[in-house]
Amino acid sequence: MGPRHCAAVGALLAIVAGGALLAWSARAQQNAAPQGASAMFARIATVLRSPRCLNCHTVTDFPRQGDDRHAHLFFVTRGPDDRGLPWARCTSCHGEANNNATGIPGRPDWHMAPLSMGWEGLSDTGLCHRLLNPADNGHRTPEQIYEHIAFDRQFIAWAWSPGRNIQGVQRTVPPIPRHAFSLLVKEWVAAGAPCPQ
Repeated sequence: MGPRHCAAVGALLAIVAGGALLAWSARAQQNAAPQGASAMFARIATVLRSPRCLNCHTVTDFPRQGDDRHAHLFFVTRGPDDRGLPWARCTSCHGEANNNATGIPGRPDWHMAPLSMGWEGLSDTGLCHRLLNPADNGHRTPEQIYEHIAFDRQFIAWAWSPGRNIQGVQRTVPPIPRHAFSLLVKEWVAAGAPCPQ
């Protein structure tokens, strides 16, 4: 085996080793991505599971109330259009703004999220898939989900300004401030809106 042959074998080994290193690096990045996605979406899920969100994103035929998420008082029912029954509409009690004197929260057109957007009891993975499924989410793209979260002035805005409850105590708000939450969702969408494994 002459020096030229040894040099050729050495070059070939370097190419194989370099290729193996690149393949290993790519696998390491792919394996790291789900962990990063899990951590990012786990933070998003803490807001989506806040009582301010989850009380109306139910999988039941009724909304819930309070931080303990008890069934809505007076046997309120979802109704066919998520706005109550014909004789007991949500807007019969819920006005266009919070009523701190009575503790009744309000926003224009108060209603529940549709059953397709109920996420009680879902894992982070299930919640992520529900959120991203156009058939469930009102045919929104991930970018439109971000816009909805960042710029909605009705129910999402209400979650961070929910007024006082019937005892006169300020309602709790989601665990991440809205602006920081919006930026987190924007970052998640920019990363391809990955769901945890």
